[in-house]
Amino acid sequence: MRRLNSNEVASELRIKKSTLILCHKSPDPDTLGSAYGLKVILEHFGSSVKVSCADKVTKRLMFLTNGEDLTYNGEKYERIVAVDVASPSQLGELSFLCERVDFTIDHHSMCERFSDYYEKHTASCAEIIYEIAEELNILDKLPISFFESVYAGISGDTGCFRFSNVNSETLIKASKIIEHNIDHAEINRKIFDSKTKSEVLAQRLTYENMELYEDDTLSIICFTNEMKAKNNLTDLDLGDIINHIRGLDGVLVAVSLKQSESNTKKYAVSCRANADIDVGLVCAQIGGGGHKRAAGASIEAESKEEAISKVVNLFNKPIKDFVNGK
Repeated sequence: MRRLNSNEVASELRIKKSTLILCHKSPDPDTLGSAYGLKVILEHFGSSVKVSCADKVTKRLMFLTNGEDLTYNGEKYERIVAVDVASPSQLGELSFLCERVDFTIDHHSMCERFSDYYEKHTASCAEIIYEIAEELNILDKLPISFFESVYAGISGDTGCFRFSNVNSETLIKASKIIEHNIDHAEINRKIFDSKTKSEVLAQRLTYENMELYEDDTLSIICFTNEMKAKNNLTDLDLGDIINHIRGLDGVLVAVSLKQSESNTKKYAVSCRANADIDVGLVCAQIGGGGHKRAAGASIEAESKEEAISKVVNLFNKPIKDFVNGK
C-alpha cells in the first residue's frame, strides 16, 4: 500500500468507473457526509455510485442519505473507496471487502491502514472531501447537496464546533460552505437536537445505569442485549449515549459499551476524552483507532462485569498519569 497525494486522488476521481463507497459501522454524520459528498463529486464526472454501510442509519441522520438503502448485496464495482474508516474492523460485517478497497480517504491520527490511502489529520473527513472538490476546481459546479453533506460531516465531528479538534482552517471551510446558502441551522438541529422517543429512553437509562471509576474520573455505560431487549431498544437508539456521560463534572474519560447481538462475547467500545488523554492510542492497543480524544474499538468478555473491568484496566494508567502530571 502507498500514500497518495491530492493530485493522484483528484486524477483517479476524474475517471468514470462504477464505484462503491464504504462508510464505517455505526455511521455518524462525518462518514455519511463524506460519503455523500464524494458521491456527488464522482457523479459529476459520470461515475455510477453506491454508498454502503454494515449498519443501518439512525432516523435523525437519514436526511444525509436521502432515504437510500445502504445494504451491500454483493454487486461488483470497478472501484471501491472507504471514507472515514480507521481500520478494517470499523467496516463491521463488510470488513471482508477491505482487501478489495482501492484507496481510503481518512483523517484519523491513529489508524490501521489496509489499502492505498490519502490522509490529512483534519478535524473531520468531510473537510478533506471539500478540499478534493477544491483541487478538482468544481465547487461552483456542484449542487447544494454537496455543501449540505460536507457541512454536516464537519459539524458532526466537531460537536457543532465545540470540540478541541477545531482550528481556524476548520472554521474557514465551514464559512465558505455556508456561503452556498445551506440551511446550517436546520442541519445542526437534525444532528444534535432531534431525538426519537427511543433515544430519549436510552438517554434516561444511560444516566440511571452509568458507573464511575478512578475517583469519579472515568464514566462507563454498558448496554447488554438483555437491557436492550427489555426496553425495546436497538443499537440505532444508542448512538448518542457516549455524549450523555462525558458531560458529568470531573469526568476525564467516558466510555460506552454495547454488547453485540451476533456475538454475545463481543462489546463495541466508544471512548471520549475531556482532557489531554490519548484514547486513540489506548484503542489502538486493542485493535481499534481514532483520534486523540475520540476513538473506538471492540473487546471480548464473558460478561458485562468483565467488559467493564477490562475498560477500567485499560484506562487506569493513562488517567493516573494525567492526574499526576506525567
